[in-house]
Amino acid sequence: MFIPSRGYTCLVYAVEASADIPDVSDKLLGQVIKPDQQCQQFFGNDSFFCRASESRRSITEICQAMLCADVLRGLCILQIALIGTSCGDGKVCINGHCVSDPYAPQLDENCAFGDRPSYSCSLFINDFMGNCYSTLGYRACCDTCNNVSRPVKGCEYGDRIIDCTKDHCLNSQVDCCGTCNYGTPFTPTYSTRRSTPKRSTTVNPLVLFTSIKDCEQGDQDLRPELCTNFSVCLIQPTQCCHYCSSYYTSATTSTTTTRPLIPSTSPKTKCEPGDLDLRRELCTNTSVCQTKSSLCCHYCSLHYKSANTSTTQLTSPTVGNFVTKCV
Repeated sequence: MFIPSRGYTCLVYAVEASADIPDVSDKLLGQVIKPDQQCQQFFGNDSFFCRASESRRSITEICQAMLCADVLRGLCILQIALIGTSCGDGKVCINGHCVSDPYAPQLDENCAFGDRPSYSCSLFINDFMGNCYSTLGYRACCDTCNNVSRPVKGCEYGDRIIDCTKDHCLNSQVDCCGTCNYGTPFTPTYSTRRSTPKRSTTVNPLVLFTSIKDCEQGDQDLRPELCTNFSVCLIQPTQCCHYCSSYYTSATTSTTTTRPLIPSTSPKTKCEPGDLDLRRELCTNTSVCQTKSSLCCHYCSLHYKSANTSTTQLTSPTVGNFVTKCV
């Protein structure tokens, strides 16, 4: 095992939550690491989730087709979103599929992931609020656009063209709706949203469960639909007691020390359809597929089957043209 063999102990013992260490034990990994951050793990700090792609794809497709910007190459490249990534209102990604989950957060599907990072939305929109009318402008800066919108149907962001004057109101009142005071005011309605329950605090990805109410020898999987990938054993092990038992060594816990689940020294060696990469940092070269393919199931599957690579042009308000590429 990597951690014990190196003598590291930072991940061996559970720690108490504090102001500096937030308690995320009730969250799936994709709720902690957002799409922009996931993309940065693949392509560096300048990367981001390609929001312009949302206008061409359903948000539910992010589970298997999360487009990440490789800024240096000018490409938006397909990746697989982490388990728990939001893919709709009340929905999250589970093993590559977008499923309803009572624990999933509320989500405005028109502005699912907010403003694009490292992009000066305040300057872009404050310079001319009419930029919000364009699909690309709104996708890149939806949070900022929503904050400046006004309750006038058809004129939510004021003038649609620059340099409007009263002289335009005779023939261009739609394009100059702000200047011409054209449009239909309305009273915004706010629906009562459902409350989002917290996941059980007993489902802690760092703690080895030994009490009778948690996993014991012979326990079966409570939610078999989740029990198809090792990542669930790090996040919700008590939902998949039987499945996860093959990954963990037997261990004892003292009354004063709580130890985490430790992967077995004989991990699963065969990839199955839908398996994701367990160690993404290793999945950058095909050589890993010859020696440790079980750690990079998804990555290696792309190299072991024939596939057509398609590219389409995507535009971005600042980065220019991006190409969608399946890799």
